[in-house]
Amino acid sequence: MIARAASQGNIMGSYQYAAGDDTWQWSDGVYAIHGFHRGEVVPTMALLLSHAHAADRRHAGQLLRASLRDGRLFSLLYRIIDAAGQLRWALIAGEGTFDHAGAVTGIRGYLIDVTEPQARARSREVSSGLRKAMASRATIEQAKGALMLVYGLDAEAAFSLLSWQSQRSNIKLRDLAERLVAVVGGDAYASAAIRQRLDEIVYSLPAGPAARPAPGPPVDGLLIVDQEISDGAVVLHLRGEIDMATGPLLDEQLGHAVTVATPPGPLVVDLSEVQHLGSVGVALLTACHRRCQASGIAMRIVAGDGPIASILSMIPIGLDIYDQVATALTAGAHSGSAGEPLPEIPG
Repeated sequence: MIARAASQGNIMGSYQYAAGDDTWQWSDGVYAIHGFHRGEVVPTMALLLSHAHAADRRHAGQLLRASLRDGRLFSLLYRIIDAAGQLRWALIAGEGTFDHAGAVTGIRGYLIDVTEPQARARSREVSSGLRKAMASRATIEQAKGALMLVYGLDAEAAFSLLSWQSQRSNIKLRDLAERLVAVVGGDAYASAAIRQRLDEIVYSLPAGPAARPAPGPPVDGLLIVDQEISDGAVVLHLRGEIDMATGPLLDEQLGHAVTVATPPGPLVVDLSEVQHLGSVGVALLTACHRRCQASGIAMRIVAGDGPIASILSMIPIGLDIYDQVATALTAGAHSGSAGEPLPEIPG
């Protein structure tokens, strides 16, 4: 019964450890991947590592203990020997949890059974091409695990995000995954503040000439977009965070706004309630600016007078930046007209 349930594959579970009372919580999926039902065993670090393959146990233990020390994010594809003695492949990803003072209080994460894809690959003749394919799959799984934790995505959304970025930059999925995993570090973990570094990697990839971005998975609660249309002017009000996870939603909304704007516009993008503007967001805004120029639409950005205005003012493509929506709507297209843009901040 236990072995049959565990052998079905495609199982996913979550876990959480509270250091204060030294207790672990496993979802039913984590129990099933190890060949147990809830209540049959008490989850502990020792139990988790005892079921890791001997060749993978030391590395898995190092990553878990490092995360408990400083909250580091980690992702690892490793082998498990379940309660029935069967070999299984699993992806484990996790990161530290913190109190208000910034101290690590435990760890949380996911465990995903990837036995069936690995078995299908290994059932064929082992060749250099197959080994490369298996390495590619492992890298993509590691990249997915990092995205799940950093951006709060599930496994399907993380893969969709990887695919969207691959299409946008016209770069192979494996190559993109390798760059993201490299950012995490040679030991397959990194600081929980890695989101900006992941954004930077994607922003450094130029969009290929044949690449057409596919709408990606919107992430509820991270970015809210409201659109207004009045007398040919389109205003997008953005609230929340703009980074690699919310980039697909922003890309879709900007593209739609350009299609409904009436030249000369304007198209006003209101960032005054945006708390975080990552490099992917900057890339999408500059790409939209070029598209507006080609369509004869005046694109104007409202950024208030905070750090986002400073970031955008240093972009050398002449973005028109304003402190209020009303000013952006009434401004002339050129400097010297009523309500001219904010002055550029020297770099």
